[in-house]
Amino acid sequence: MADQCTLRLIRELNALEKSDELAMTVHYKEGNVREISAMILGPPGTPYALGLYEFTFSVPSNYPATAPGVVLRTTNKGRTRFGPNLYANGKVCLSIIGTWHGESGEQWSPCQGLESVLLSIQSLLSATPYFNEPGYEKENDEGNIELYNSKIRHENLRLAVIKPLEEALGVVSPEDGPVNWPRLSNPLLDDPEIDVNEGQVLHHEGMPKTGHFDDYRKQRFLWYLELYKQAVQEGLEKETVRHGTTFPLSPFEMGGNAMRGEWNYPDLQRRMNVLEAKIMEETHQWPVEGRKLTEMDAGIAVSLRAQHEQIVAGFTSRTDSIFDLTMVDENPFLWKLVYFGRPMTQYDGGVLMVKIYISPRHPVEQPRVFVETPLFHVRLSTKKVLIYLPARAEEMSRHIEGIIASLEEESPPYNPLMTVNAEATKLFWGSKDEQKQYHRKLRRSIEESIGYL
Repeated sequence: MADQCTLRLIRELNALEKSDELAMTVHYKEGNVREISAMILGPPGTPYALGLYEFTFSVPSNYPATAPGVVLRTTNKGRTRFGPNLYANGKVCLSIIGTWHGESGEQWSPCQGLESVLLSIQSLLSATPYFNEPGYEKENDEGNIELYNSKIRHENLRLAVIKPLEEALGVVSPEDGPVNWPRLSNPLLDDPEIDVNEGQVLHHEGMPKTGHFDDYRKQRFLWYLELYKQAVQEGLEKETVRHGTTFPLSPFEMGGNAMRGEWNYPDLQRRMNVLEAKIMEETHQWPVEGRKLTEMDAGIAVSLRAQHEQIVAGFTSRTDSIFDLTMVDENPFLWKLVYFGRPMTQYDGGVLMVKIYISPRHPVEQPRVFVETPLFHVRLSTKKVLIYLPARAEEMSRHIEGIIASLEEESPPYNPLMTVNAEATKLFWGSKDEQKQYHRKLRRSIEESIGYL
């Protein structure tokens, strides 16, 4: 049974890793695939928008006959309830995993899997979580509904974006001290109870600790920084938010399992600016660290240099080569990509310069890509960060391919997680006149790029 469980899990985990689903990612140790960490990105258009919520899965030995146990880790060390189904003590109230009775047909079945659970959890991060509270499904008090959403928006930024990233970057100490967490148990699990201490779920010896999603957080923060700042600005301008005052409780919130806190968007704005500066400082430090590794002839430096040579050799042998790739000052940790627009395309005649910063800990930390020349594009933020997806994260050739594909895709399907320029997004997927404006702005930026050679 255990072997069947392991084989089934490996298949599911491989499928999740190969998926182009941007809203979730998983982490596990090869020696124990039954202990899994997952991160779910809050859906745009909800109060959880672009928040990074971490969960731990404990998979029983008779899986898939029995559902996995799930614990929410993004709880402010057991202090914050993020919705009627997401408890402060980490409990995830969901029929598919047996923590809620649900309706007929909503219970677990062996044909379901990890992705089914992840998607069900994602559905809890809804536009109106107030309605998820039993007895309040038809509530028509717009004031209470919006108040609940407003609290989640604030804490989403503070606890699911800013605070974990501060801890990952060592910017500040955690805001709160240790907490005596309650013990949780899943009645469907045949494994020991789950011990939770100081925000870390410790199912068994060898359980992954916090830290494996650090680079994922940093990458998403750079991608969505403009949207995070926009959310903070909206909070600053909201008339119903009185900064420095405590959150009022919703009718169903009570005891220690409530969303308690105070409004403080000015502080969130300050902390976000600090994080931006810190991540950029870290990015520019990579080539400095890399230079030292190159002098030491370290393995990562040798590997990156070899990959660079292979990429250049592969494309210079082609007659349709559209880019030039060099190492800045012969540093294998900082590459410059010069992209020449293909004839008869929207980039015709343009020349784009792209800087690729590569971490000394690649591929654990992924490259950060910036377009230095003017470019008005749905996948380029106002901070010049390019959002792209490599087919294989460990191969730099796939990163180059991903960068070019992201730039050249003329009719991408709408995906709010892949569009990071608010103005460009509005025009690109707007009316016909707005789409014409988008292409005019893009073409104008391409013409401007020529002067940056």
